[in-house]
Amino acid sequence: MSGSYLYLVSLAQKVGKVAFVTSSLLGILFIFLTLFGVRKIFGTYKYLMVVFSALGIFLACLDAVFHPNLHFYNSGYVFFTLKTPFGLSQTCMTAILTLYTGVYSLTISMLAVQFVYRYCALFSLSYLSFFRGWKSVSWISYILFFGIIWWIGAYYLIQMDDICANYFKNEMLLRYEVLPTEVPMMMFLAFDPSDGSVRLWNASYTLLISSIMGIQYITMIYCGWNMYSKMEEKISGLSTSLKRHHRQLFKTLVLQITCPTIFLFSPLVFIIYIPYFELELSFPAGATVTAFNIYPAMDSIIVLMVITEYRVATRRMWNGLLRKMTISAGKESSYSSTQTQQIQLATMSKPTSN
Repeated sequence: MSGSYLYLVSLAQKVGKVAFVTSSLLGILFIFLTLFGVRKIFGTYKYLMVVFSALGIFLACLDAVFHPNLHFYNSGYVFFTLKTPFGLSQTCMTAILTLYTGVYSLTISMLAVQFVYRYCALFSLSYLSFFRGWKSVSWISYILFFGIIWWIGAYYLIQMDDICANYFKNEMLLRYEVLPTEVPMMMFLAFDPSDGSVRLWNASYTLLISSIMGIQYITMIYCGWNMYSKMEEKISGLSTSLKRHHRQLFKTLVLQITCPTIFLFSPLVFIIYIPYFELELSFPAGATVTAFNIYPAMDSIIVLMVITEYRVATRRMWNGLLRKMTISAGKESSYSSTQTQQIQLATMSKPTSN
């Protein structure tokens, strides 16, 4: 591809807004049903699901408002935005770009915590105490730790410097009609253009996010595999309804591994490692960022479709809404008919003049 990529930026922004609206509507429905409509999801797990959904909505909101973009060029990439809403300064916008990475880290860490909770609920009931009362600070600290270190890592390890600014200068002018110093931007460059040596700060960032992502994904795979291989034995003594409930929760978690693999982890692996192959490329990867924001909607759809209680609660709420709309429409029709009759009677009773 050659020439400007501004039209792709505009397209990515439109898709991001659609993803935000979809994720928000489905997420709000999911949160409402979890808190008020579903009875078999209770205790700490209910709030874990609510927090996870809220984080997904917040991630999609950041994208819809600030429109972060990603662009690959040879041995590096730039993470930037062409928007400065609310009159925010460039420094503030740069901090918000790094905040986006921190919220992403919170989201995948929260997903791992859900897997740990379900694993403990089946195999290690004593460890559920860490999800209750004051001990809940343990899992809250877990997700905050990874969110904060990713945020700080992005802020300090991929800051723009003179080498990066010069390397990406012509590319940014050609593709987006801006200079690197004119917009909020974070830059990653795997190798120094002058001598080909590895840029240690940027390599440290690769190591950091690879470690965070690896910890979360391995945690999910470990818990998921053990639940898959041992669940039937553990739930054999439960009632039929509880067995079905546990199987549905497990099916949900399996899909919650598959979906983030596609929408959260695979795009990130692409981002992390492609600069080290030293390919000659110029690639607008705004769609990669958009994929992150589609996931919250997909996650809500998974739960709403797989777990029976959510389907029943959704149907009940929908039927109640239709009933209210029908009653309201009937009242309006009755009122309109009464008004029409009154007008007709008034017209008929009016004396005729000679």
